Amino acid sequence: MTGQFSYNYRLHSRADYLKFFNKSEVFRLSECLIFRIPNTLGHFRLGVTIKNRCSSVERNRIKRCLRESFRQQKDLLGSFDYNVVIPDKKKSHFPYQLKLRDCMYGEFIRKVAQLQSR
Repeated sequence: MTGQFSYNYRLHSRADYLKFFNKSEVFRLSECLIFRIPNTLGHFRLGVTIKNRCSSVERNRIKRCLRESFRQQKDLLGSFDYNVVIPDKKKSHFPYQLKLRDCMYGEFIRKVAQLQSR
């Protein structure tokens, strides 16, 4: 996975997303919720759920921001499926992507590191 976020690193089917309703860990961050369940693939996979109504441009910006932050942190993420949920309370216009990126590189990494150190 060099330079792009390949097909194997993404969640695709409805069944993949339904698995999060059973026994997922939840990271409650300032800008989003992240659900995590273990998988047997040897690498992480990412799914994005955006609850608010926004333009396709804003939706794709959010997804690109999340994919890039996950791609850069892949060594810390382990063999888990992640579903990042953007709540409808969050406005998706431009400053949100910056806040989301900061949240992913700060809060999220700290929480994952705390779990690994246990």
